[in-house]
Amino acid sequence: MAPGTRLLSTACYAAAMLTISACSDSNDAERPRNVSAEVSEKISTVVAVRWHTDQASIGYVEYGPSPELGFNTPLEDAETKEHSYNLLGLTAETTYYYRVVTWDGRNAGASDVTTFTTGALPLGVPRLTRKGDANDLFTIVPILGSTTAVTILNPKGEVVWYHTDDRDLDFYRARLSLNGKDLLYNAASISGDPAENSELVRVALDGSSTSSIKVPLLAHDFVEHPDGTLAAMVVEYGDFDGKQLRGDKIVEIDPNGTQTTIWTSWDCFDPAVEPGDDIELGWTFANALDYDPTEQKYYLGMRNFSSIAKIDRATHACEWVFGTTASTIEFAPGSGQFLHQHQFQVRGNRIVVFDNDGSLGEESRVLEYELDFEANRATQIWSYVSDPTVHTFVLGEPTRLPNGDTFIDWGTAGQLERVNAAGESIWKVNSAAGTVFGFNTLAPTLYSATAKNP
Repeated sequence: MAPGTRLLSTACYAAAMLTISACSDSNDAERPRNVSAEVSEKISTVVAVRWHTDQASIGYVEYGPSPELGFNTPLEDAETKEHSYNLLGLTAETTYYYRVVTWDGRNAGASDVTTFTTGALPLGVPRLTRKGDANDLFTIVPILGSTTAVTILNPKGEVVWYHTDDRDLDFYRARLSLNGKDLLYNAASISGDPAENSELVRVALDGSSTSSIKVPLLAHDFVEHPDGTLAAMVVEYGDFDGKQLRGDKIVEIDPNGTQTTIWTSWDCFDPAVEPGDDIELGWTFANALDYDPTEQKYYLGMRNFSSIAKIDRATHACEWVFGTTASTIEFAPGSGQFLHQHQFQVRGNRIVVFDNDGSLGEESRVLEYELDFEANRATQIWSYVSDPTVHTFVLGEPTRLPNGDTFIDWGTAGQLERVNAAGESIWKVNSAAGTVFGFNTLAPTLYSATAKNP
């Protein structure tokens, strides 16, 4: 609960079922009026709370599954008399208690506590089962299967947001936009021929609007820069020995929609020298993209190279390559080697890699390496295999968290898992058979990361 919040008396709560009674002891001029809550027509777990104040002010909403509330939104961005705030992260078919608070450095006025009830999830949202409670993050993740949608799971592994899309394409990555109001995802085709009608899609978190940018031949992944520029992996064809060779490029889309190619496979590699695993089906076959805004470097994973490259955004140069093909960094003796990897995470001189096919037997794993850039050597320092083991033939993503835990998305195995620093599984979510998890992003809150709390 936010500092300074006043709990209402039992008598006050009893009257709260009536619209705005006189129970609050706040200054009447600062008291929210005409308070209402409306479930979104598009997303039944999003609720818009609206209210009026006689004077321009900022406010916030307190809410929770009991009269004690327990949660609050951040403060509004700007002073106004007509207010609206979308509540996010709510579970379906649940009654919530809420009130609105006016803020001027303290709780200056508050409405009475009343209730609303969220709607049901649509048919087709997959059933998920959870084991363990040690998770405190929301998971933004597409689902692929009989239903294709973008979902957000709360720390308990429950679906608290969803967006379905009936286009005949797949979604591989979804991210909360840096503006704090939208969710972004890529609608593309990778399992067969890349799609000419692929798009980067932006949907408001309350479901009120959807827009898209056509980016033909989109691949698996994209990132958003701090200034709102989007960067995406795109398939690119080039001539090789009289045939069209399928390589990759990184395309940036600025906030005005202008698209610029800033790197291609041919900038760093030669198919005559580095043919990859299956040059006929795809040369480099890029499948994962990260960006470091401080260094202004891209990190690109290439499935058919079983390699990861660090790319300078300005010069297009590959500063290093780590893996099997065209590698400038060797594996130290005794270190496991990854094969057909998907997502990864670079942290200084450490890299965590989702290894799809490099382990003996029918199992995927996560490997961590320490990189010695002077000796150009990588030493394996950690590994994890799920129990029971799973095989992820495509997709998959590991994320090392600040406390030392590792969040693992097992992709086609339909499993999400959180592992502590000791390698113990402390939280696991499994989907019904046939449901695949795309790449995931994690967030401590669904509200804007830059918003101020009361």
